[in-house]
Amino acid sequence: MDIQIKDIYAGKPDAKDEIDAEGLEPFLANYIMPENFNLESLVKGSYYFITGYKGTGKTALLYYIDDYIKKEDMMTCSSFVFFKGDYSDLQRQELELLSKRLISAISIGNDVVLEGQDFEYIWRWLFYQRIIEDNKDYNYGIYVKNNKWDLFEKTINQIGGERKKKLLSIPSKVTLALPYIDSTQQIKAEPKVELDFLSAKVQESNNYRLFVQIIDLADELFGQLKRTDIPYYIFVDELEAYYGEEKVFKRDLRLIRDLIFTIKKVNSVFVKDKGVITKVICSVRTEILNAINRFVITKELNKVTSGYEVPLIWDYTNTNSFGHPILKILSKRIEYAEKENGNRLSEKELIKKWFPEKINGNDPANYLLNNSWCKPRDIVRLILAAQNCLGSSNSCFSQATIDFCHKKYSTDSLVEIKEEMRALYSSEEINLIIRCLTGFRSVFTVDELKWHIKRYYSDSILEKKLNVILDDLYRLGIIGNFSPISKSYRWQHKGDDGLVLSKEWKIMIHVALQNALSVNRKHDKVNNSNTNINFCVGDKVEVTVVRIVPNFAIVTIDNGKYTGSIHISQLSERFNEKVEEEVSVGDVRKAKVLGFDEMHNKWKLTLKGI
Repeated sequence: MDIQIKDIYAGKPDAKDEIDAEGLEPFLANYIMPENFNLESLVKGSYYFITGYKGTGKTALLYYIDDYIKKEDMMTCSSFVFFKGDYSDLQRQELELLSKRLISAISIGNDVVLEGQDFEYIWRWLFYQRIIEDNKDYNYGIYVKNNKWDLFEKTINQIGGERKKKLLSIPSKVTLALPYIDSTQQIKAEPKVELDFLSAKVQESNNYRLFVQIIDLADELFGQLKRTDIPYYIFVDELEAYYGEEKVFKRDLRLIRDLIFTIKKVNSVFVKDKGVITKVICSVRTEILNAINRFVITKELNKVTSGYEVPLIWDYTNTNSFGHPILKILSKRIEYAEKENGNRLSEKELIKKWFPEKINGNDPANYLLNNSWCKPRDIVRLILAAQNCLGSSNSCFSQATIDFCHKKYSTDSLVEIKEEMRALYSSEEINLIIRCLTGFRSVFTVDELKWHIKRYYSDSILEKKLNVILDDLYRLGIIGNFSPISKSYRWQHKGDDGLVLSKEWKIMIHVALQNALSVNRKHDKVNNSNTNINFCVGDKVEVTVVRIVPNFAIVTIDNGKYTGSIHISQLSERFNEKVEEEVSVGDVRKAKVLGFDEMHNKWKLTLKGI
């Protein structure tokens, strides 16, 4: 019996959900890592940040690393911390059972805003809590339980408050006691006081300074703890911030910024433990780093990440074949389904069986890559779209299957990119931006877009911050560049930094989004019959007057290729009662471009200032 598309292991867009739903074994069996990724630099080297855009597989890589280090040394302890994670108790227990993971999440109520600029002390407090809990759960197999450990643990416990074993929370209030060490090396404490994180200027208060003193003492003791020979990794994931309520959004960005600084500081202590690996590895979304740079004080964050990051990049510009690592994800999942059914196919046999010679006139590998952003999540989305359409019972990715699933794939892609936009824009702004592009054109000049915005979205964020928005849309992969002259393209996900705004380069909506945005080349051809040229406002052109109508001279441009109009007020500096006072049919004149009139599909011109 032939394998059908519905039998392929699709997984989930999110690796955490995939493991929850499918289990760890099929996840690992279908995992692909880009060949250019330096895994050893993370596991044993000096690097500890994984950076990349949403959907590049950062969470999946953390789980793969976790399995990798356990195979290297089965005694390794790993601890996962999810920023504002939402695991249920049942899911957490299942994950711990799968791979001896220690799971915890950060919990921050929206009322805890903290107007100050520094969360680094709070983060160190939470990390020390995590390390203490991990050591206890591992029967003190990570740090030796001696006098130094006892002092360290008691110091952290001077900061009181309601605690849940698997939840690291920033509460509204904590109680504090100033610890000191007496002559017998016993830790003592003064009467407790309360620190209210909701109070105004909390970080200027005496009680906050007391909180800082406790963490400073913990820092000193932490550097004196004795490690065992068991490797210890803390994985930090899901660093999210959404542009909703401004105070909470900026607070989350500051939290993430200072979490990154804290990870660097903790790792600088860990590296002193020679002979045993202790490390915090953190995944960081590129969009979140961009948001931090835009909305809050960065504190030179880029210096920290750029010196210790390993980018997760999937694009290989030297191949558009099924040898591309993104397409290997698809072929491996098909191969997995075939093996489960007892079929053993070579790569060549598998490709011949599952893909036609052409898809929409293109080589199938080229077509699939051009409809992706070179992210693993694109392949997951493609399989899921195919499994949820009329082609799910087909035994290959035929032209018919692609036609069936194309709309859903495009719509799902747009939904995901809108999620990425949430780190930069409010929901209302996102809807406005998407509405502006919907039904417009698949390929256009910036001047055409400006006139479209002026007509339908004047005085909006689109008009006020267009260049910033275009740069963001380029980074997110919604738009790219297309050169009609060289027939070449520029895309962020292919390593081309920055959108080009020039006569030579047009703007193009990503082909995978064109269906969802109701644009295509055929639509462009009809609407662009008069605009398929890179005229910009201020350009000087040669025109021929072909007709005179009330208050307008109708002209052709470039020997009749394009049409335009000159209003009577633009014929000369002086007042004219009739167009004929300045021009006649057959006149050839130099004119200047004012813009494009979409309603009448003509270029607007002037004879003034020539």
